[in-house]
Amino acid sequence: MKAEVDISTSAIADGTQVLAHDAYDVAAFAQATEDFGRLGRTVEESGATLGTAPSLMRDLFWSFHKHAPRVAPVTSLSPAYELNQQIIEQVLATSEWQELRASGTVGDAFNSTLATLGVSAKTLAALGEETIRQANLLHELSGEIEQLYAQAETLDELAAQVPGTARSAELQQQAEQARTTAQEKAAQAQKVQAQLSAGGEKREQQVRQAARQGLKAALQEVEKTADAIKAFGGGGGDGWGTGDGVASHDTLSVKAKLKLAGAVNKSAKLQQIAAIAGRFKRIAWQQQRVKVKHPPDEIASITLGNQLARVLPSELALLAEPALEDLFYLKYAEASLAQYDLIGHEPQGQGPIILAIDESGSMTADYGGVTGEVWSKAVMLALLSIARMQKRDFAVLHFSGANNLKIERFPKGAATPAQTMACASHFFGGGTVFEPWMEQAMLLVEDAMFEKADVICLSDGIASVTESALREWQEKRAARKTRAYGILIGTTHGEEVMEQLTDMVFCLDDLRADLPALETIFSV
Repeated sequence: MKAEVDISTSAIADGTQVLAHDAYDVAAFAQATEDFGRLGRTVEESGATLGTAPSLMRDLFWSFHKHAPRVAPVTSLSPAYELNQQIIEQVLATSEWQELRASGTVGDAFNSTLATLGVSAKTLAALGEETIRQANLLHELSGEIEQLYAQAETLDELAAQVPGTARSAELQQQAEQARTTAQEKAAQAQKVQAQLSAGGEKREQQVRQAARQGLKAALQEVEKTADAIKAFGGGGGDGWGTGDGVASHDTLSVKAKLKLAGAVNKSAKLQQIAAIAGRFKRIAWQQQRVKVKHPPDEIASITLGNQLARVLPSELALLAEPALEDLFYLKYAEASLAQYDLIGHEPQGQGPIILAIDESGSMTADYGGVTGEVWSKAVMLALLSIARMQKRDFAVLHFSGANNLKIERFPKGAATPAQTMACASHFFGGGTVFEPWMEQAMLLVEDAMFEKADVICLSDGIASVTESALREWQEKRAARKTRAYGILIGTTHGEEVMEQLTDMVFCLDDLRADLPALETIFSV
């Protein structure tokens, strides 16, 4: 690979890059190779196979990362790099490339890196051994020709320093020999270039087909990784707030995204949770939008001003009379229009959201393509996003047998990716006992600053609850105005008990029919 100029001050102007670019683009790729070790290693390994591959990978990265990529070399391409242009043109001509860019690669170094890795391997493999041999030979000859002409120029300069001497004649002869050798190699390079051109049409078809396969695979990788980052990366998303001190997934560094995606990709369960959590969050955010209505303001008195939304009808009537229209504008300019003086209402604080998740062994059963555990953990992520949005305390009570109770608290909905993944990964796998989590839930409600807490229980069946525990639960819930919801998964066993514990119960035999239940619990 040819030496490059300082990336902080200039574009690459040595005839090795196909796409139009600037110093910012050069720096973006350099940063990506530093942050994403796999990209840096792949660039080095591909360069050992094909001399022009590192520049090709840089062009591919730009094709995904830049807002408006176009084939327009900064300077004329070196002959060896014309093969890169053929490859880039074939990639850019596919609908899959457009789809991959639309998935979120533009301006995103992480996704652009995933896309580059996905498509580069396929396109390089499609070239075939003979094409790679010819391309490397042309690349080698081009470098030698450049060096020979530079050598001849240097020899001419040295000869000019000692004119009329034997040394000058010797240097001139060496310079002429260097130029002759360069011309011979240039003729050889032209033959190799002609051989490459002869197979161009067939190669373009192979590259285009391979590029499509690579682009499709890269799109799947980008979407899967995006699901993982959105699910566990923190932030409300879709315009909602991120909570105290917790970065949105959009602000995570490349290294943080790599770590998160790597952890999720090692766990089939976390991948399944991430895949459905996106839908749950969209339902949750929609329910929050629907329920949030601005309370009616109270009219306190009449005052003067120029807030048009509060101006009295009698003042607006001035606009209906041409003779009085100027008077309206004068009063508006002087802020002397009669208007209502309104008193707003501050939103009341809300209590915690408490989610009790049954982690008995039977929750690993499949109910319509997803297990009860995976579905419950996706619900947890959606409720966490609501808590973060509303700055409400959030608690997850993992329960199973008599001695199996784990409490995880997220003040104001704040949670790091590691904490979120740990919560989603936890699973007891024992029996089912309700009283311990019920007692803990009421302790959390009693310790809360605000009333109107919401308790949700997800279970696949209740054995029994003692009369004393039920009575205490009902008394404390009424005292703190706590709402409670229950969802029984795959069974109606214990429905009567759940009805005594909650305000509303849903029984889901098939988790694909979960929308009514989700809309209810996401309205908390």
